[in-house]
Amino acid sequence: MSGQSTDFSGLAFVALTRDGGELAGRLAASIPGAEVHGLQGRVDGVDVSFTETITHMQALFTAGRPIVGVCAAGIVIRALAPVLGDKHTEPAVVAMSQDGNSVVPLLGGHHGANR
Repeated sequence: MSGQSTDFSGLAFVALTRDGGELAGRLAASIPGAEVHGLQGRVDGVDVSFTETITHMQALFTAGRPIVGVCAAGIVIRALAPVLGDKHTEPAVVAMSQDGNSVVPLLGGHHGANR
């Protein structure tokens, strides 16, 4: 799309396993401002460690941070369901398999799609 840029500021890759953390690290390295958030005790070498997956994902979401969950889509859905509100203002949320072969947009993907 000519003339448009995508703002990835605040993008958080959330990884729950070592393999997921490695993929998240490779991807985040190519996106200015992106961070890797990893489950403490399972994912090393991250920007941010956390111990409670649901609480952490909800905090990112309510702060308006775009999220790429490098985990099962069901984990992301169940974590964020209680804090869903207005689809017009919520950040983008994507689930990605640990091998990077599957990517599923979950929320925030249709801003302005009907214009």
